[in-house]
Amino acid sequence: MKYKILCVGKVKEKFFKDEISILTDLIRKKGNAIDIIELQDLKIPDNLKISSVEGFLEKECSPMFDKIKGSDYVIALCIEGREITTAKHRSIVDKAYDMGKECITYVIGGSMGLPDKIKQRADMKLSFSKMTFPHQLMRVVLLEEISHL
Repeated sequence: MKYKILCVGKVKEKFFKDEISILTDLIRKKGNAIDIIELQDLKIPDNLKISSVEGFLEKECSPMFDKIKGSDYVIALCIEGREITTAKHRSIVDKAYDMGKECITYVIGGSMGLPDKIKQRADMKLSFSKMTFPHQLMRVVLLEEISHL
């Protein structure tokens, strides 16, 4: 199976980098391909108005569209997504491949989330919790989950 993670921002802390390396190696040892593509995060303007948030998110996440293929099954990580078990996650991934999807692509936005356009493109919206977590940690949690599929 082939997995891709598109995420805004870079992992900076050594602890997270090390865990990501260990987990991606484990996923590859199981015969799966995995790519992590980090997109540049934008500085949030100090005076950003609520009415301008969606435009900011679209600008920050616009490079994601260039990285998503029509044959990808896209899973957007967002707080309004479904909470599921690992077994259900596995069945969704298997079903996507049975439908002819070539890659399972996960998208993780920046600190302000994902724009509506990305969520609308997603085949599924997934939430690991209704709580808010640092994006670096969510990458580790997602990779841990993928390693169990």
